[in-house]
Amino acid sequence: MIGQYTTQQWLLYFYVYCFLGWIFESCYVSFRKKQWVNRGFLHGPFLPIYGSGAVMMLFVSEPFKDNLILTYFAGVVGATLLELVTGAAMEALLKVRYWDYSNQKFNYKGYICLSSSVAWGFLTILMNEVFHPAILHVLAVVPKMTDEIFVWVVSAGLAVDLCISVRDAIDLRNILVGMENVRKEVVILRKRADVVIAVLDQEWREYVKNHPAVERMDEIGKEIELRLAKMREMAELPRLPEHQKLEMLDMKERIGKLKERNFRLKRKGTGNVRMLIKGNPTMVSPKYTDAFNQLKGYLADFEEKRKGKK
Repeated sequence: MIGQYTTQQWLLYFYVYCFLGWIFESCYVSFRKKQWVNRGFLHGPFLPIYGSGAVMMLFVSEPFKDNLILTYFAGVVGATLLELVTGAAMEALLKVRYWDYSNQKFNYKGYICLSSSVAWGFLTILMNEVFHPAILHVLAVVPKMTDEIFVWVVSAGLAVDLCISVRDAIDLRNILVGMENVRKEVVILRKRADVVIAVLDQEWREYVKNHPAVERMDEIGKEIELRLAKMREMAELPRLPEHQKLEMLDMKERIGKLKERNFRLKRKGTGNVRMLIKGNPTMVSPKYTDAFNQLKGYLADFEEKRKGKK
């Protein structure tokens, strides 16, 4: 026994609330987006954060279930800690946030906020007084053997789903890290190209002075195209020393490879990673904001092209 329930019962309640949370979130988000959205981290119809939250609320409030005030504060503390630890751990491992409270007042690093914590307390009371008693009433008519089979089957399926979903999340992380590395390399080559061109071209020195390229990848791409065009123009000048021609050709080749690498990284995101992002519309990546926004823009264009072909 763990508290008032056995391990099997806790697992059963966890799965039930995961499923109910998935129904609520998917229907709510789908209504707002006006299209079906399979909400959540997993591929199947489960949202672990809801199951974890419900089980946590029941567990921490158990000693205080006869006192609504203590039940409320137990839910506030427990749910807030769960959000904080889960959000921070997922961002540290996967480089993205699946929820973000940064635009809310009295938030802490976007992981938690006062309004949500207040709501968790009231939800804990509802969980103890309304939702869970109703769930217990429904489950009471289900044979014990059926409960056991359900828990084992769902546990096996969820384990497989979790492995696949973690793989997809790691793929997304690797794409973002790769795109950021490409951006940094392109910035270095862009500055190197400016030095080489400016030595021979006064007008280019004035251009660089008056039009400093920003560090966002899409803007860098436009600036790189200008530099490549200038390199092609200057490489044809007879007065250009051979070593500088070779240096320009080397930079052109390296920039071309980096652009191709960036495209391949974005292209890799059109599979399961696309579904992961689509299922979590509030997802953000504070550390890799530019790469994440660029990837989302590419995937949005990809979706539009797919719709156009149908």
